[in-house]
Amino acid sequence: MLTNKPIKMKKLLLFIFIIPFVAAAQKPIKPSLPKAEKALRAGDFTEAKAIIDATVASEKFASNAKAWYLKGLIYAGIDTTSNESAKSLIADPFPDAKEAFEKAYALDKDKGSFINGTNGFPLLTDQVNAYMAQKYFEKGLKAYQDDKDYAEALKQVERTLYFVPKDTSILLNAGLFFAPSADEHQKSIDYLQRYIDEGGASTDAYTMIFSAYRDQIKDNEKALATVKAAMKSFPNNKEFPKYELDMYIRMGKLQEAKMAMERQAANDPNDHETRYFLGVINQQLGNNEEARKWYDESVKLDPKYFEPRLAIAELVHLDAKKVKAEMNQLGITAEDKKKRLELDKVLVENLKKALPYWEACEKLSPDDEKVLDNLYSIYSDLDMQAQVTRIEKKMKALGLY
Repeated sequence: MLTNKPIKMKKLLLFIFIIPFVAAAQKPIKPSLPKAEKALRAGDFTEAKAIIDATVASEKFASNAKAWYLKGLIYAGIDTTSNESAKSLIADPFPDAKEAFEKAYALDKDKGSFINGTNGFPLLTDQVNAYMAQKYFEKGLKAYQDDKDYAEALKQVERTLYFVPKDTSILLNAGLFFAPSADEHQKSIDYLQRYIDEGGASTDAYTMIFSAYRDQIKDNEKALATVKAAMKSFPNNKEFPKYELDMYIRMGKLQEAKMAMERQAANDPNDHETRYFLGVINQQLGNNEEARKWYDESVKLDPKYFEPRLAIAELVHLDAKKVKAEMNQLGITAEDKKKRLELDKVLVENLKKALPYWEACEKLSPDDEKVLDNLYSIYSDLDMQAQVTRIEKKMKALGLY
């Protein structure tokens, strides 16, 4: 009997001490802006979140702009902190943070400051936004550089831009690196266009927009419009006219391409590349004499420029190829034999005209397959056996024969 009394007393004591503890644990959190702000400054996000949630839910603070602004800061702080226990408080705090900020602005849209700094002076909203933007950008940069998680990096940069939507540096980085790496090419275009609209001046921005429209979006008209805008903003840039030419050729607008390049050539008398491209365009239009003139000008400006020399060799060689094609159509009649002898003389003459141009090409590009093929053919037709053997050996060594 005596052994049961201490046991009953122990249970009673436990009951007495447990009741107040449970009551204390269930005690409701009182709304308090100062306490929520104090917890935020101390980095205690658990307490800060609990207090601010109770505060904005209360009738007294439901329409208080500072309360909602503070909630935005606390939730954004949870979103950007490296504290793992704080991160577990809510899966994705940003939507709640954004909603809280927007509610604060709606309640007091003209307010320039909602909280004070540690020195007691008001912290301007722009200052706070710049700070939060930096935190989100650092988070995005880590995802981009360290984790190679480009989708996450882009998400964090988008959140950065919520705080600083007109920051040209962030917009440029978002458009040039973050969005393309995440295969979000339309977003890349949008960010870079915003960058330009905000006064940003970068040739890279126009180049990226142009490339995205041409190669990913497959919108030639917008690609062309972009490069025209780029040329207007950067009239001395030498690359944009080439992009314009590329688009005209892709779109089959050869006359427009020709006029564009003629303007470029007139503006720069030393531009050997533009003169080469003018030769290409004229040749495509069937103006071989005009093409030869531009190729010659290009070579004169840069004797080591291979492409126009190759184009000249092909043009000069055309006459020989036409004669050879005509000879191949002849039969075995006496008249055809007579015609063949006449054409053979013309062929030899035309081949001898073309040969020096192909040999000049070989000097500039000794291993070019097209050059070697044509030299082999000409040397064979002219019965230059030593040269035929030389070309054969070279092509075998290159794996071309």
